[in-house]
Amino acid sequence: MVDKKELRKQFSKEWEKHYKIKSIEEMGFKRMQCKKCGRYFWSMIDRDYCGDTSCVGYQFIGNSPVKKKLTYQETWSKIKDYFVKHGHTALESYPTVARWRDDVYFTIASISDFQPYVVNGEIPPPANPLIIPQPCLRFVDISNVGVTGRHYTNFIMIGQHAFNTQKTGLFYWKSEALRHDLMYLKELGIPLEEVTLIEDVWTGGGNFGPSMEYFVRGLELGNCVFMQYEETPSGPRELKTKVIDMGAGLSRLSWITSGEYVSYDPVFGKVMDYLKSENDLKVDKRILEKYAQLSGTLNEDEVEDIEKEKENIANQIGMGKDELFKTLEPLKALYATADHLMTILYTTTDGMLPSNSGGGYNLRTILRRVFDFQDTYNLNYDLARVIQLHAERMKTIVPRLKNGIESTVNVIEEERKKYTETKKRSYNKIVNYLKHKKKLTKDDVRILYESHGITPVMIEATAEKMNLDIKIPGGIAELIKTKQKIKKAKKPVDYPKTLALYYTREPTFKAKIIGIEDEYLILNQTAFYPESGGQIYDKGTINNINVIAVEKRSGVVFHKIPKDKISRFKVGDEIYGVVDLKRRKQISRNHTAAHLLNAACRKILGNHIWQAGAHKDENKAHLDVTHYKRITDKELNEIEKQVNEYILTNTPIQVEVLPRNIAEQKYGFGLYQGGAIPGKELRIVNIRNIDVEACGGTHTMLDTTAEIGAFKILKRESVKDGIERITYTTGIPAIEYTQKQEQILKEAADKLNTPIIELVKTVGKFYREWKEQKKAIEILANIIMSEEEVHKDRLRMIKLNLSKDILKPIAVSVSNKDKGAIILFGNDGTVFCAAGKESTYKANEILKEINNVLGGKGGGSPRLASGFIEKNKLTDFKELYNKIKNRH
Repeated sequence: MVDKKELRKQFSKEWEKHYKIKSIEEMGFKRMQCKKCGRYFWSMIDRDYCGDTSCVGYQFIGNSPVKKKLTYQETWSKIKDYFVKHGHTALESYPTVARWRDDVYFTIASISDFQPYVVNGEIPPPANPLIIPQPCLRFVDISNVGVTGRHYTNFIMIGQHAFNTQKTGLFYWKSEALRHDLMYLKELGIPLEEVTLIEDVWTGGGNFGPSMEYFVRGLELGNCVFMQYEETPSGPRELKTKVIDMGAGLSRLSWITSGEYVSYDPVFGKVMDYLKSENDLKVDKRILEKYAQLSGTLNEDEVEDIEKEKENIANQIGMGKDELFKTLEPLKALYATADHLMTILYTTTDGMLPSNSGGGYNLRTILRRVFDFQDTYNLNYDLARVIQLHAERMKTIVPRLKNGIESTVNVIEEERKKYTETKKRSYNKIVNYLKHKKKLTKDDVRILYESHGITPVMIEATAEKMNLDIKIPGGIAELIKTKQKIKKAKKPVDYPKTLALYYTREPTFKAKIIGIEDEYLILNQTAFYPESGGQIYDKGTINNINVIAVEKRSGVVFHKIPKDKISRFKVGDEIYGVVDLKRRKQISRNHTAAHLLNAACRKILGNHIWQAGAHKDENKAHLDVTHYKRITDKELNEIEKQVNEYILTNTPIQVEVLPRNIAEQKYGFGLYQGGAIPGKELRIVNIRNIDVEACGGTHTMLDTTAEIGAFKILKRESVKDGIERITYTTGIPAIEYTQKQEQILKEAADKLNTPIIELVKTVGKFYREWKEQKKAIEILANIIMSEEEVHKDRLRMIKLNLSKDILKPIAVSVSNKDKGAIILFGNDGTVFCAAGKESTYKANEILKEINNVLGGKGGGSPRLASGFIEKNKLTDFKELYNKIKNRH
């Protein structure tokens, strides 16, 4: 792996090769060396320092180089207009949830939109060159959000990209890219004399190249990366596709063009106006300006002792640290609140909800931070109003956010309930934890959050109630990082990809065996569908021998044969295969119904619904969907009805194969309901005006939705935090299930001698009577055993005109008492013996004596025993009682 520090040294020595760029020299930029950090940079005027924040601080606060202030939206509009005017295509942003990729949860940079297929040259880009306002999510600096003015969990990265392929040639490279970057800054009103270009390098994903970061008065505005080389075992090699990857933060460009003290005010605009108007936070402008100029150093990832740095800043302002931050904390909490709620609006709209795992873990973390702020500083605001204002301010940049307003508000309100429950539940846990701790480590904080959902603020509040001086350690930002998906290494497959015949309706086929692995046959072509996308594999026969499983590995289909039959085959043989098409068609009904069910859930429950998993077998199937709370019975009924309405529309099921980029442009990223799909082509299943997805299932077995027949939900369950599972069936199995349910109802009604329509009423009546009977039994048991003379050696014998079903609970109730014993005779010859916990009698021994005298049978334990005697032998109770009493 390339070492970035060594690479920077190497490129710096070879600066004429990497950084001597025609356009910037023509504009009058000259190469210089920073007297503080030693890095090389380019500037139009002589400078001693490079312009990095660490070298010069924030020099633009209260001193913007831009004469005409611009809003956040105006800043983007001017940038877009410039690039479009100069031959770039402006694209709409991609989702923040990167469902087209299987290695990350979130879109973290604009270049992520085009990885891996465009960047590696497999498919052409949607435009070339292009400009895109890409919302990005990053969770490595959570504790800095609201503090430094430049840290966010969400931000718009303005992506300027060009892809130089063998076909295009090097048509747009360093000179063109930097010329446009400097000229768009000029378009914003930033004099080019203010700009410094700092030489740097970039590495990532096995690629690397030089880059130029550009700064104005201490603020980094963008970084233009030249993706030029790839790492190989024999050393660096020029990439076949050389990429311009310039990313600039719109928040920073808006900050410098607005002249505001803090970036959050111009970026969040009316949201901050509203939050401030609802919360009377008065901060001296002089203090705020001075703090804003110095706060660039407050970065937990870069400063060894964050508390010491806070003290240093306070000293420069002329205040004590505690006094300064007590003044600023509520305002910083408002800024962080605005940021975090915006992130939740993005992710809810794009299909991810807060949870305890995966990317949802990060979302729950920032929401709990919002709730902590609200409780700690008594912040007042209408949540729905904040979300509405966020969507409105972004309508010209990310218009889709208006579709996520309602769902986002519902998600946050549900999370607030969970947070409140956790807070109530957690107090004793924190108390017990702190009793044994004099000092908390970062690991302690992590364990309490991940195991119990306990936030640092909850810990501090509890410690304060306990009069303990326990502080949360600084530098906990690294505890909550975006959890990346990790691909499992796949065993290499040394066969050519299998030709797929399974999208036809032909049940028979011939093929040649090209390999045998254990009990698996590998064929050159097959009509057997391998398990994929949640759909179960086909069954059938090969040469009249059952195929018991089918799976695909790297495009090669493996057919599992019974182990004792595999010796009948050898490589080179021609085989004859037969697929069970009746079974496949029923599975296809269930699979197509999954698409309809997903669409119905989205319509009934909200736009936050995305598929989170699925399994489609022959007799039943299930679909997992993202939802923030339990789906109610009423909602399930509405969903079931909606799916059946879709079926009745008799809508054609259309399948087409399109290049990935064309499919995305035509149908959007809702295609990836089932997650990332590899390859440069996508197979699209289009149920017009209902659902469009990229899917490899055997939907071609059906012509229209009507062939599904019927749809019936079997059950609902919560399988994971934020994931609801709906199990269902279709076609004849759905009818059979309904008939079975009706038969159960009919039998129940018959037993109760009531019409089915009166069944609920009748069952209710029986239940009430049962409850009354149970209460009566308990009262009777208490009466029997409550007399004062009842003590541990007290024995009572009673004959009751009751059946054994009534006598048994009375006996059980007596056995649970502390003292005494009882013999109960019923009207059908039943006898129960019960002894209390402290009784000197044993129930099984009493029953034995009764059996000896009356010739009965039965048995039990020392506490409870039961038996049966002939009724005509129940004559003289007194005589029987005395015999038992005397023997004990």
